[in-house]
Amino acid sequence: MNYPIRIVSGAVCFFLACSVIASAQWNKKPFGEWSQKDTQKVLNDSPWGQTQAFTNTSNRFSTGPGTTAATTAPPEASTDYLYVRIRFLSARPIRQALSRYAETQNPPPDEKALARLKGFIETQFTEHIVMSVLAESRDHKGQLQGVLAALRNRTTAELKNNTYLVLKNGQRVFLQEYYPLSSDGLGAKFVFPRLVEGKPFITEESGEVLFYSELDGLTLRMRFKIKDMIYDGKLEY
Repeated sequence: MNYPIRIVSGAVCFFLACSVIASAQWNKKPFGEWSQKDTQKVLNDSPWGQTQAFTNTSNRFSTGPGTTAATTAPPEASTDYLYVRIRFLSARPIRQALSRYAETQNPPPDEKALARLKGFIETQFTEHIVMSVLAESRDHKGQLQGVLAALRNRTTAELKNNTYLVLKNGQRVFLQEYYPLSSDGLGAKFVFPRLVEGKPFITEESGEVLFYSELDGLTLRMRFKIKDMIYDGKLEY
């Protein structure tokens, strides 16, 4: 598959260190006016991007209190947690936030990079749902490196039977393709079919959708509320 994400400039390689900071106003103003705090809010604590936290216990990470929503995750300043960012990369607000963050850097990207970022925003995802996963930790670097290694080295075949999206009614779709963690700064990509028997898998009536994956001892589990994913009058995912 000719995957469109690969055209994105290295200018967006800032997001392994993004943190949730204060209450942003991303939903009250055009994305071209978003501050860095606004973009971080969209990426890590919004209807399309959330944070799952894991605590280090007996040299292994186990699920911490931030397993269902970023709003319940421990403080980002904590050194006792591994933070996993789970995002709908195919959702326009996430791509806008990634692009806007790059634009607010000093110095900003050059004209060619800005053009690629604009193209990234306009990418159409008509057949696929793409989730991205990144990880970071302020401490426990050894465990973090283990998780990053897993994100770099796993394959579609290894993940396809225990990675899926599931709706509130129990309907699910399994992983179609996996793109390992690379240097593009966007995270590992989990690709799912957007259509099931010719109809959208996710609709406004779906209630909620759960992303689930088992990754080398980590269980990734994050719920997203569909009703909150309306953006500019359109369901974005």
